[in-house]
Amino acid sequence: MMLRRLAGYLQRTWDFHSIIQAQGDSRMKPQIPTANVFLSVFVLFASRLGSLNILEQHLRMPRYWRSLAIPSADTIGYCLKRLDLERLRDSLAKIAHQAKRKKSLTKVSDPSKGQKGQSVAALDGHELWSSQKRCCQECCVRTKRMGEGTVQEYYHRVVMLQLVDVWPPLILDFEPILPGEDEIAASLRILRRVRQRYPKFFKILTLDALYLQRPFMKEAIERDFELIIVFKKEQTALYREALGLMRNKSAEEAKESHKKTWIWDLNKLESWYEVGTLRVVRSAEETTKRERIAGKWTEKTVKSDWMWVTTLSQEAVPTSTIIRWGHARWDIENRGFNELHTHWAMDHCFHHHATAVIAFLLILALSFSLTCFFFARNLRAVFYKDKSRTFLAQMLCAQLAEENIHSFLSRSP
Repeated sequence: MMLRRLAGYLQRTWDFHSIIQAQGDSRMKPQIPTANVFLSVFVLFASRLGSLNILEQHLRMPRYWRSLAIPSADTIGYCLKRLDLERLRDSLAKIAHQAKRKKSLTKVSDPSKGQKGQSVAALDGHELWSSQKRCCQECCVRTKRMGEGTVQEYYHRVVMLQLVDVWPPLILDFEPILPGEDEIAASLRILRRVRQRYPKFFKILTLDALYLQRPFMKEAIERDFELIIVFKKEQTALYREALGLMRNKSAEEAKESHKKTWIWDLNKLESWYEVGTLRVVRSAEETTKRERIAGKWTEKTVKSDWMWVTTLSQEAVPTSTIIRWGHARWDIENRGFNELHTHWAMDHCFHHHATAVIAFLLILALSFSLTCFFFARNLRAVFYKDKSRTFLAQMLCAQLAEENIHSFLSRSP
């Protein structure tokens, strides 16, 4: 059965029992161990159930009732708002380091090869959900127009740190955006924290245009990060300097089968002297795409113009690599937020409490990474050929009715 196979794989390859037993919370004399609660939430995400109540129904089917302490939906929420988040973050770091040591990460550009060279991570913010009736102490608040009047809307936002340009796109951390602060403040908290758990894991950050701010860049550089930031701020002196130099410098042209690219690479710009010398890379692209419309193939040309500011010099990293890493920022949107929202119930409010919100997200990150490794590296190609990961997750869900998931605990040494 796939459920037993998953349990065996997690223990043999990732020492999953130690991860389960490492979790803890602040409950006094709990009747249901933290390990049972953590494992239940892990399976909630691995099987894509999407609801604590549905999970409880699966685990409490009378025909398969066992004497193990099975947490209810209320118990899970009560426990997770008291969970030790730092232990969860330690578990995420443990999996990430093991994956890199085992060479389990593969480049998106060439999946046949293991990851080589420098690792690149992305930071970005995301809104989880909003409500006009329920709030907590860490809810952000905004005023929304409704008809002729206005209402107060409460919402939660987080910043996610994710490894990009590799498969699977490892999620490394989450940080809440607190009321009255912006995305930059939460991102800086992550940067101050990650060096302890990931001292040499990655050094390069690829970021959206929002992060092109002097205070953020100065602190990131002081913490030994290299930056690649989308450049859109036309009003800045740096932008005007870059455009002026581009007018006097001819572009380097590159051609592919369906794509033409004109590239400018400007080194050692000093308009932002308080940050340091910067480099600007511009890529103007024309791509020919074929579409089938009403049974007929048509071609159209799509134009795009990208600019990035980076702290990486021309001697350290070639232009083509800067462009690839700059585009890799979209991994956190496409293979991060979009996939987690659509298939993993990331934006569902399981329990409205600030600590519980982050606890659910960190367990989601663990489940996402480990099940991706399992489907890609443990199942035989004949078995999962032409089958999506959503279908395989549904098979895990179906088997919950046949075997109590807490047998994971009894199988692990």
